[in-house]
Amino acid sequence: MKIKLFATDLDGTLLDSNDKISQKNIAAIKEAVNAGTIVTFATGRMYSSAVQYARQTGIDVPLITYNGALIKSTSGKVYSEQYINPLAVQEFVAYCEHKQWYLQVNSNDALFFPVYLERSADYERSTGIKGETVGWQELGRKNENVAKMLLVTAEYGKQDVEEKIQEENSMIYELTQKFAGKVMLVKSKRGLIEVINPAVSKANALYILAKQFGFGIDEVMAIGDANNDLPMLEAAGKSVAMGNAADNIKSVCDYLVGTNDNDGVAEAIYKYILK
Repeated sequence: MKIKLFATDLDGTLLDSNDKISQKNIAAIKEAVNAGTIVTFATGRMYSSAVQYARQTGIDVPLITYNGALIKSTSGKVYSEQYINPLAVQEFVAYCEHKQWYLQVNSNDALFFPVYLERSADYERSTGIKGETVGWQELGRKNENVAKMLLVTAEYGKQDVEEKIQEENSMIYELTQKFAGKVMLVKSKRGLIEVINPAVSKANALYILAKQFGFGIDEVMAIGDANNDLPMLEAAGKSVAMGNAADNIKSVCDYLVGTNDNDGVAEAIYKYILK
């Protein structure tokens, strides 16, 4: 069956280890679009960050951002919006302040910090977005159109990887129990825990786009590497795991390609879309 929608994750998938899209990946995406396939980026990143990469490809595509909370095209057409309840945002910010857990808030596609730390600067560098430091009290007031909040834990040390993983899992469990039905927590990669509307996922975003464009989920292919990609990989008609993906991701996918530093996305497009 012809693939009509190709959804690619960004970090660890389309982007290499330097947060760049290779020329080979750009060329493959353009060829897929010219052949009639809709290409979408499916990412936990902000729209304002993801759209910079879309513009590099020179095509107007729907972008699944904030793990699906906002689907918006390169040219600005909005397909879907699902934000966190404003009261839930206030409660969550207050709880994280009490626990002294570092939290960032994305409101109206802008980035806000309670305090400015090295991890704030790291996040700005990786996304290409400049944030605003507003203090904890004001952070709780940034509750309008919040697509995502982000818990950023401390750096992983060489000796405490397992300890840090257990600590993050414990945070997720505690917050999931405390805010059940109000938010959902997704671990995208080490040190980053994304907080979104419970109805939001990359999988739901694929269903929304497939319905709007008039084809079935079996005509969708998704490619990714991380746990926040798992729902869309399981939902898509065909799924591709990156060579750098964890074993649990590889085990659910139909195909396996090279790593993000070896043009795995281009490999998938040429092998399974343009075959």
